[in-house]
Amino acid sequence: MRQRPALTLAVITALLFGLLAPAGSALGSEERRRKNKVDSAIEDLRHDLNETSRELRAAASALQRAESRLPPARARVARVHGKLVAAQARDRVLGEQLDVARAEVARAKKEIEGTVLEIEASHVLIGRIARSSYQNGGLGELAVVLQSQSPDEFASRLVLVQTALRSEGNVLGDLAESRADLAAQKATLAAKRRQIADMKRAQEVVVERVQGLEAQALAAQQAVETIISERADAVAAVEREKQAEEARYAQMQAESQRLSRILAERARAARLAAARARAAGRTTSAAAGAMTWPVSAGITSSYGMRTHPVTGIYKLHDGTDFGAWCGTPVRAAASGVVIQAANVVGYGNQLVIDHGAMRGAGVATSYSHLMSNNRGAGSRVDRGDIIGYSGGGEGMFGAGYSTGCHLHFMVYVNGGTADPMGWL
Repeated sequence: MRQRPALTLAVITALLFGLLAPAGSALGSEERRRKNKVDSAIEDLRHDLNETSRELRAAASALQRAESRLPPARARVARVHGKLVAAQARDRVLGEQLDVARAEVARAKKEIEGTVLEIEASHVLIGRIARSSYQNGGLGELAVVLQSQSPDEFASRLVLVQTALRSEGNVLGDLAESRADLAAQKATLAAKRRQIADMKRAQEVVVERVQGLEAQALAAQQAVETIISERADAVAAVEREKQAEEARYAQMQAESQRLSRILAERARAARLAAARARAAGRTTSAAAGAMTWPVSAGITSSYGMRTHPVTGIYKLHDGTDFGAWCGTPVRAAASGVVIQAANVVGYGNQLVIDHGAMRGAGVATSYSHLMSNNRGAGSRVDRGDIIGYSGGGEGMFGAGYSTGCHLHFMVYVNGGTADPMGWL
């Protein structure tokens, strides 16, 4: 049976690297039971990676790191892009405002030019009036009226003189108004020029920010592309190591089957010997009861079927794992004879003890991932004797497919594996 490895990989990496929040303290009995079950599953999954080749574990870790870095990297691209778009929009608005301000300055300049021309024309006209008044001694208009020959001519000339005088007053009034307009227009022009200067400085700041954000956006995008490339490399490495892991697992199965055949035959012989002893009225010391714990440490992974977190292989975890530190003494769970002490594929340094007949069956125990052992094949051991020291650490000789210190303890009954907890 196979299950999708991607899902299990996501679960295990989340568990391994602390991505799941701790449960609350106020739990009911049912919730606590479920939590304990989940905690147990987490420990089992974590240990499954401990019993994986370090190459596959490294590839899976690299993939997890790439997967965890990718979302924040993409989020940074989005954030920088958003800031860049906002800065570019601000730059466009300032540019448009500058265009409007420059047009207003040009218009103000034209208005000032027009006002200056009006003032100059008023000056010319006033000069003419002044000269005329001076030449006529200031009584020219009155002489024109008095020289009239008839009442009608007098009235007509009087109207003309009055109109001329009013025009002179209007010219003076227009001149004053034009001068006031000129002052206002110059003030407006100066204000517009200051506004343009402020807007130019603001735009320079925005342009500098845009340039900085463009550089950040480029760097962020390159970071994303680098992570994507790393993820692709990690996926390829995981796939390669998965195939190698499956091949190694097949080797382990073959070795296990070979040992099972040997133990099955020895178990058959032990049962026959026990039957003959009973028939003869004798008992054997091997027929003792429960075994003792092989090491002073807690259980980190139990016996049973499970899916490998990376390869997706649904397989039997054929023993009970004890979380013993490297160098912890390992003791014989029962008396018997050592039938194998060798470095075995997957199991590392392994020592197998045949206990003969127990509870009506041929029973043997196996101790794997030993850092060292002090018993050879054919040695007789008694219950509680130190037979070796636990190992399994990263890079340690004899670890087998193990990257964490622990003891892998197995029980064989009539040649097949059984749950060790039923015998301890």
